[in-house]
Amino acid sequence: MLFENQRVTPSVSGAGEFMKAALEGAEAIVLAQSSMEELVKVHKICRRRPGMKLLLHLDSMKGLSKTPEAVSFLAGYIKPDALITSSPQAAVEARRHGITSVLRCFAFDEESIDSSLKLIERANPDYVQVVPGVIPVTIRLMRAKTGLPVLAGGLIRTDADVCRAEKAGATGITSSCPDLWQAAYVSRAKRS
Repeated sequence: MLFENQRVTPSVSGAGEFMKAALEGAEAIVLAQSSMEELVKVHKICRRRPGMKLLLHLDSMKGLSKTPEAVSFLAGYIKPDALITSSPQAAVEARRHGITSVLRCFAFDEESIDSSLKLIERANPDYVQVVPGVIPVTIRLMRAKTGLPVLAGGLIRTDADVCRAEKAGATGITSSCPDLWQAAYVSRAKRS
């Protein structure tokens, strides 16, 4: 239940943004486009905030590769709650270590969707992230073909984008747009 309790999951690139999102009410946060130094800082923040969920975008981390060895290192030392990757091998390794796996799929035409479905079959992830997340038909199609929860990510910049992804059946939405994070916390508070 990493994505279901939060309308939009923040995607941040450093400890400062991570802390800001946490203080504004985020329960789960994606760390992407970041360095090992920032990862260590974020790990310390998470240790001090029980219940905070670290979702790590492996492919975009500087200094880490998408190898089983990198996943084993992360599982042993950082212990992220989820690993987002386009690598089926890394997704399999994450699950082997008890880390929620999110297979990131670039789906923009028939060929890329067919290729993504083959990767999903190999990886057997917990979630599929569809990129770009602004194409509702792709979200519906991936959900129907895989039976897995689908996340929408990439190019989600407006509340209208969020609404379209939700209506298409996205289980969760990730975005690097801070305006959407705040709206998500307000929306969650109103539903409670």
